[in-house]
Amino acid sequence: MSKATVLNVLHECQDRWVSLRGLATRTALGAESLRLELRHLEQAGYSLEHHPRYGYRLRGVPDRLLPDEIQMGLQTSIIGRDILTYEEIDSTMDAARAMAEKGAREGTCVFAEFQRRGRGRVNRRWLCPRYKGLLVSIILRPKMPYERVRLLSGTVAVAVAEAIRDELGLEALIKWPNDVLINNKKTCGILVEAETPKGRGAYFLVGIGLNANLSRKELPREVIYPATSLLIELGRPVDRIAMARAVLQHLDKWYRRLKDGDYKGIKERWVQLSPIIGHRALVEEEGVEYTGRIIDLSTTGGVIMELDTGHRKTLRW
Repeated sequence: MSKATVLNVLHECQDRWVSLRGLATRTALGAESLRLELRHLEQAGYSLEHHPRYGYRLRGVPDRLLPDEIQMGLQTSIIGRDILTYEEIDSTMDAARAMAEKGAREGTCVFAEFQRRGRGRVNRRWLCPRYKGLLVSIILRPKMPYERVRLLSGTVAVAVAEAIRDELGLEALIKWPNDVLINNKKTCGILVEAETPKGRGAYFLVGIGLNANLSRKELPREVIYPATSLLIELGRPVDRIAMARAVLQHLDKWYRRLKDGDYKGIKERWVQLSPIIGHRALVEEEGVEYTGRIIDLSTTGGVIMELDTGHRKTLRW
């Protein structure tokens, strides 16, 4: 039996004592194997209380993105089928790519507590202190028309914004194409990379970097857009495990809608969460700059502008 089985029993009992015999019955483990599993839990950072007469009870869960904890109660059908967490890694995107090339299942999630070479869009470096963020890359294998591919980025942004809104009650919005803002400050960056290996089906890697429990002093300084974190906006630390679970569940919901072809529904929610609609902007496409007023987003993931020349044009990043 796995450690998760012992963990499930302790979680189900919550603050109640469970005897060693009771644990052995529920897990089908012998006394020595059971003690070994309990020792492994303590080594992983779980706080267990032991009483010679009453047995064990769970008193605390470590502030770590542990796969067993994220998957416990996770209600998804695609996202989070397999979850791995690295204490430290060069890049979750690189790790996810290597796994995808070896045939990892769609929905596989690769978390990291710290990235040595994390990156965002246009190869900008993404920095986040250890144990303070939500850093994950997800393998997706959608079958959809090429012209809809850019909509995947908006789909992920909608999912993250809604997870923050539902889980924490914060008014998260989307800065086109896919940055998530709170109070006009960036709290989450999203990176989508497409891979088309020869002789095999295309797949996508979705990278999410969410500033969870960073203090003001820990926020990145050399950034184009002002940054913030969930801790700063909420006024207290967030449960990173619960937040990870919320993000995966919302992404699962919106990704299934994308796979079902609900492009209009995704675009409408994207528009609702985008404060740029109706505002003037400068957008660059293939080295050419366009200025005008943004009037809508398209179901292909582009932005529709009413240019200063009087023409309307759909632009893509």
